[in-house]
Amino acid sequence: MASLEGKRVYITGASSGVGLAAAEAFAKHGCDVAVSARSVDGLERAAASVRRYGRRALVLPLDVTDQGKLTEAIATIEQEWGGLDVLVPNAAMTIWGPFTEVRKEEFDRVVEISFLGVVNTVRAGLPALEKTGGNVVATGSLMSKLPLPTWSSYSAAKWAERGFLHSLRIELQSSGSDVTVSMVHPGSIDTPVYRDTPSALDRGPRQPPEGYHPSVIAEALVAMAKSPRAEITVGAEAKALELLWTSSQQAGDLAMRAIYHYFMSGRRAGSNASALWEAAGKGVAGGDLIGRPSFTLPLRLATLPLRLLR
Repeated sequence: MASLEGKRVYITGASSGVGLAAAEAFAKHGCDVAVSARSVDGLERAAASVRRYGRRALVLPLDVTDQGKLTEAIATIEQEWGGLDVLVPNAAMTIWGPFTEVRKEEFDRVVEISFLGVVNTVRAGLPALEKTGGNVVATGSLMSKLPLPTWSSYSAAKWAERGFLHSLRIELQSSGSDVTVSMVHPGSIDTPVYRDTPSALDRGPRQPPEGYHPSVIAEALVAMAKSPRAEITVGAEAKALELLWTSSQQAGDLAMRAIYHYFMSGRRAGSNASALWEAAGKGVAGGDLIGRPSFTLPLRLATLPLRLLR
């Protein structure tokens, strides 16, 4: 898919963070964009950013745990626009705190949204993509390859997401389908998650000082839609941590214990876990971190068609 001009894109979790940035990025590249999340206000802001580029937008509020609503959303896109070319499963939620402090219903809710929500989205969208030979381009996470202490439910969901999408990718290849499946795995991102995440404790996590701006991840999603490949990890720091974990279990464990103590040193008030069931997106992409660009990613994305750099 050399050009995205005129392509029809559907993004879940588009009311804030990477999803919001992705809606704008795809519109900038000439796409019509349908957006879903629970927050109507956040979705309206995403749609406005799409329309600023002269592209069409559809606002489809829903919860990705509702399979029926997702199926209806895909049907609406096909009815309004005649088809779907790119599906971006992006919706996710977190709860922060050690596993022993997280209630069962809270842990299960994170997995239900962040993993089963991806499964539901793909199940709804795959028949439409088969008609167009389209792409699934999912927002994964570095934590689909590494553990993340104090965020165990999110890490578990992302490991499951990666396993599911790799399995699906091979199944589609084996059956001769034209649909491709890709994943973008970011490290730390400057989104509202560190500030707004529900907490199992009476305090929130200590925030990282900086992270990639959401637009960096959004451009990676666009690039994978143009030149699909199985997966890409975004960020030199993320790649280094991934290498450390896979090359030395002892060193990897030491690094993860340091990360555990860092997050646990947070002292700000924690957010209520009720946000797991409420519309939370406020139409803001960035958070309180120092959002920075990636200096190596543009080169890596430019070489995707050549398959030279992972």
